[in-house]
Amino acid sequence: MRQLTYDGMPIPGLNDLVRTAIRLHPAPGEPRPDESHLGGPLLWPSDEPWPECPVTWPPDPDASDDAWKSGHRLDGPVPVMVSAAQFFRGDFPELPFPEGTDVLQILFCPMEHDSPRHQGPAVRLVWRDSGEVEHIADPPPAPEEADAALLPVPCVFEPCSIDELPRLCDFPPETRAALGIPEGAGDDPEGWPELGQYSKIGGWTAWSATERADLDCRECGAELRQTIALATEEHEVGCGCEVTEGEPAGWSFHRRGVLNVFTCPADVTHPFKVRID
Repeated sequence: MRQLTYDGMPIPGLNDLVRTAIRLHPAPGEPRPDESHLGGPLLWPSDEPWPECPVTWPPDPDASDDAWKSGHRLDGPVPVMVSAAQFFRGDFPELPFPEGTDVLQILFCPMEHDSPRHQGPAVRLVWRDSGEVEHIADPPPAPEEADAALLPVPCVFEPCSIDELPRLCDFPPETRAALGIPEGAGDDPEGWPELGQYSKIGGWTAWSATERADLDCRECGAELRQTIALATEEHEVGCGCEVTEGEPAGWSFHRRGVLNVFTCPADVTHPFKVRID
């Protein structure tokens, strides 16, 4: 990696800051339930109830984020969730699959919900063993009141890998101390590689529209790690792939941003957090 500096000083441990992300390069398609995708049919067992929005009032402490406020009537029927994404271990071994699972399913309640950090869909993660699914359920229709901007177009992936460096706000404390970076400083070093907006697995968070959020695990205190990013727009940055970018999934998150999912590195089943940036 080329030498990068901060205020003329070499950055110690630069190579240790590199994270390899998997760019998804979603493209409209017709995925099957046994394939990885955005917005396509899920490998959901017919004998398991289809999930409903996890947001209740008062907020459920086991919901996807703290202090959600519902985007729908709380005295009416609870909306069903819709398929947002599905990832199989065979396609994306980089994901932190718990032992005995080989597929991650992400579902949205397709309405705006308010939290202290952002507005967006309520989110549910499901880790399962695909071998235990004997019969696949037909998904129910999306709620009539669903926000069309949160209903994705089914997409398949053309993934590639890309190395990323963090924004200054994500530098570890020892690096900031060694460089004498003052508290509250937020400008990246001159010539620092850009973190674009694109859907990916892993990597670093761009923090392009919001300040870095509290990412401590509510259960064990470990710092949560960027796991999934689902972007409104797929920017042509960094990887050099000849893939048409734009808005293939058709969804649009708050401020046309990126919906980031952070999970606990100690135990991925601990409560996760969602931040739209």
